[in-house]
Amino acid sequence: MSPTATAVQPGVAVHPGQPNSLHVTEIPRQAPGPGEVRIRIRHVGVCGTDREIIHGGFGAAPEDEASLVIGHEMLGEIDAVGAGVVAFTPGQLVTATVRRPDGCPACAAGQPDMCQWLRYAERGIVGMHGFMTEAVVEDARWVVPVPPELSDIGVLIEPISVVEKAVRQAMLVQKRIAAWQPKTAMVLGAGPIGLAGTLLLRSRGMDVVTAARRPGPHLASEIVEAAGARYVGTDETALQALAAELPPLDLIVEATGSSEPVFAAMEILGNNGVLVLLSGTGGNRELTVPADAINRSLIRGNKVVLGCVNSAKEDFELGVTDLTRWEQMWPGLAGRFITRRLSGLGAYEQILETPAGDIKTVVEVR
Repeated sequence: MSPTATAVQPGVAVHPGQPNSLHVTEIPRQAPGPGEVRIRIRHVGVCGTDREIIHGGFGAAPEDEASLVIGHEMLGEIDAVGAGVVAFTPGQLVTATVRRPDGCPACAAGQPDMCQWLRYAERGIVGMHGFMTEAVVEDARWVVPVPPELSDIGVLIEPISVVEKAVRQAMLVQKRIAAWQPKTAMVLGAGPIGLAGTLLLRSRGMDVVTAARRPGPHLASEIVEAAGARYVGTDETALQALAAELPPLDLIVEATGSSEPVFAAMEILGNNGVLVLLSGTGGNRELTVPADAINRSLIRGNKVVLGCVNSAKEDFELGVTDLTRWEQMWPGLAGRFITRRLSGLGAYEQILETPAGDIKTVVEVR
């Protein structure tokens, strides 16, 4: 980043590792250097990762700093461009990827989302300030244009990019099977990631069952059903019983935030199927599982269990394309993900509130 600071600006931050240390700090407001752009932040999404950081579960401040500005889901507009930048112009809507490379072979090959050394920096998470501030300077390589028609919902592109990568990776893996044509999918979890996965798979023509703990009807189940998928509450119907009444599950996307459904999903995955795991589970929970039966089933059925984290720039670009397409298929449906809009950085204390039925909270910076 350019070292030239012209002013300071507020940022919503934590002292990483200190529970409930949410506060407003001041950080430099910089001018873009060569190859950089400055982005005025419009909207910042709040997710489970942000809340875990706020509660002290993980996170790391930039080097030699005590505070970490949070927020990694962003929609903004170009405010200024540095020398050599021709792809962006002031006023253009954009978002940006989250992870920055550490020089490992994968990062050097342009895939920081597949980082091998795990010494990366991530906006608002590890070693780099996030987007919950007024403006950021960003390397133009990590910036993704967003069309004006997504101005109200473009902040959803980052969580959508997570499931874009999940499905893209599953498809890449399954190139090993010439006849693989997935028809039946299950999504575990009905938070923003699970709902995005539901819409993505439905938009690709798959039959989808979305399973989450709480029985419907409620907003999440209504979104699922409006997309033509089926919603099932697992407090009422166990996954094994649900799978028994379905065709073989070709693809399962797990986004529950819990480890228990991971092993249940291994049990119900169909032959030649792929299970993509998206939940980063903290803690030290221990489970008793039918290990031999799961192992036999995975081996005999040529099944794949795939861990997937973060997303690449191409997944953000796919997210822009698909969100635009969803608006044509189901006008206004993705916008129903956003259940709270907080006005300004001064409303930061409300981030920790969890109203009944809340799916996605967005801070409207401007």
